[in-house]
Amino acid sequence: MQVTEEMIFFAKCTCPNCGKEFEHPEVRSKFVSLEKQDSDFCGYYNNINPVYYQVAVCKHCGYAYTKSSSSPLGEYEKAAVHSILSNWHRDSHQYGGLRTLEQAVKSYKLAILCQELRKAKDSVMGSLYLSLAWLYRYQCRQEEETQALQRAFEFMKRAYERETASELKQELKLMYVLGDLAYRLGNNNEAVQWFYAVTTHEGADQYPVFSRMARSRWQEIREEIKQNRE
Repeated sequence: MQVTEEMIFFAKCTCPNCGKEFEHPEVRSKFVSLEKQDSDFCGYYNNINPVYYQVAVCKHCGYAYTKSSSSPLGEYEKAAVHSILSNWHRDSHQYGGLRTLEQAVKSYKLAILCQELRKAKDSVMGSLYLSLAWLYRYQCRQEEETQALQRAFEFMKRAYERETASELKQELKLMYVLGDLAYRLGNNNEAVQWFYAVTTHEGADQYPVFSRMARSRWQEIREEIKQNRE
């Protein structure tokens, strides 16, 4: 199915940096049709892809952010991001409607720059890098995908160590994703440790889906190691 304007609507946003209002395109839920999903939750969609639209880009100043990093900037943070926004502002208008895959990549790279300069939480940075890795996967850019996955893993691991999860489901999902990313990056031993931690977590029974996924990935690793030894 061809992606059309009717698949999006425009949400009014207030820029956390300049304070001006702008409209951000969001995907209408009725048009989101998931075809399949990778083990790290990278989704493949039959028509429009909502991942393309998770980053909002202010048309006035070029500041880029997601809902998890939408708090207003302080004066020090504004000064920090100002240095890069002058170079991106001229292109900020291109994110106000339907987005191509390449435009989505650029929006995430801009968001990563903005959030890095404002010293956003590790969980925010990890999520941005993981989504960027998915976009590179769509493009079959394996080297860039691996680099983004590595950064996602580093930030998410720090988030697990330093941040307090708001709910049990979020914590279990983060642990599972860390295991999956470790596996994708070739760290099989660490992957097994994360998957084991998910299955033995005291709250695992409340969200058994993550235990099942962890056990499945764990079994895949064991089979792969067995085959390599033979």
